[in-house]
Amino acid sequence: TKFQFLPPPAGTNVPVSNNNNNSNGHGAIFIIDDGCQPKIELASKERNVIAATFTHFLLKNIGGSETFKDKQDFFYHEVRKFHSNYYHEKIAVKVTREKILESSMKATKHFSVSDWCGNFEVTFQGEQGIDWGGLRREWFELICSALFDPRGGLFCTFHDKRQALVHPNPNRPPHLKLKHFEFAGKVVGKCLYESALGGTYRQLVRARFSRSFLAQLIGLRVHYKYFEQDDPDLYLSKIKYILDTDLDTSDNLELYFVEEIYDTSGQLVKTVELIPNGAKTRVTNATKNQYLDALAQQRLCNNVREEIDSFLKGLNGIIPDNLLSIFDENELELLLCGTGEYSIADFRANHIVNGGSPEFRRVLGWFWAAVGNFSQTEMARLLQFTTGCSQLPPGGFQELNPRFQITAAPTFGNLPTAHTCFNQLCLPDYESYEQFERALVFATSEGTEGFGMV
Repeated sequence: TKFQFLPPPAGTNVPVSNNNNNSNGHGAIFIIDDGCQPKIELASKERNVIAATFTHFLLKNIGGSETFKDKQDFFYHEVRKFHSNYYHEKIAVKVTREKILESSMKATKHFSVSDWCGNFEVTFQGEQGIDWGGLRREWFELICSALFDPRGGLFCTFHDKRQALVHPNPNRPPHLKLKHFEFAGKVVGKCLYESALGGTYRQLVRARFSRSFLAQLIGLRVHYKYFEQDDPDLYLSKIKYILDTDLDTSDNLELYFVEEIYDTSGQLVKTVELIPNGAKTRVTNATKNQYLDALAQQRLCNNVREEIDSFLKGLNGIIPDNLLSIFDENELELLLCGTGEYSIADFRANHIVNGGSPEFRRVLGWFWAAVGNFSQTEMARLLQFTTGCSQLPPGGFQELNPRFQITAAPTFGNLPTAHTCFNQLCLPDYESYEQFERALVFATSEGTEGFGMV
């Protein structure tokens, strides 16, 4: 579980000594919250000492800063240091354009780690041209498309919308083996290594990875809330329904700790128990979160465990796993995929507004003023926060389905919230533009989950 420090809610004064108002008499309260498990409250008279100690060791493990830019610089420095014994010498890679995946795997089959750290000099069979960097960049684009485009079969999506995120395919075609996932991991590791060299360009991975896949690459626990971003149709039709239903009194929903697997024609193929004796264990209000987490583990993790392990074998052969673990899943996407290019004009032309009060119209004006000053990284964070991914579909904002929605929240001074399955950003009211901007930047860059003090 990953924790972060959070500021108190707007208008809250954080005491620097004991909180005498606490009924337990043990001092100020810590709240530990990872966003999916029940919150843990700890009372301590020395909470500031504990907080400072936690921060000290946290920052020591992530290069001295919690900002993405500082962690990225630290990561690149450590990657260069880790591979300092390898020379970035030219190494020939001859491939066939028509069979880019098969020929690339064959060309690199016997490559050592040192070879993967070499300067690839790519030639396409039957084509003239000297690789001054352009052919290598073209090869990266082609191989990433072959690996991560769902039409290739190695990765898949949970639904057919163009903004769907890609996930390892548990039902991949027979000719695609685990070695293909290991090769995919090596290609991603090579992209990260090339970016770490600090040359004239960053070698980005052009893919829209599912959040649960990214989380597993850095060792985070997958829980049911990942369905909202990875499989919004399932989240709306099943997960949210279960969360909102009183299972102890409902006669319409009788759930057990099992996962039913159906084929494409709708026929039941098999039933998987999510816990021991799950077929006889009914889900209740008290155990619904346990059931949903077990369902997430089965669908998002267990179904593709071998595929992800093979991917990690290739990736961690080039990039040590302890270096990637300093990022969260959203930061990992930015590290791998970059921020993209965002048009404010496109954004303004392709969004929906829900709310028309004078107060909300004022907040909406503040929103466009803030967005107009956003860097590309801040725009990427806003998209991650609202849609679940920093990358737009190929056609930009107009291809988001549903459209990006800006909605009035019935609160004052709170942090903005989002519903990624609806691409919906909810904005409360604020006293001033400065307060609004601080809240928006904090919410989109840090989220509302983590380790806090009240």
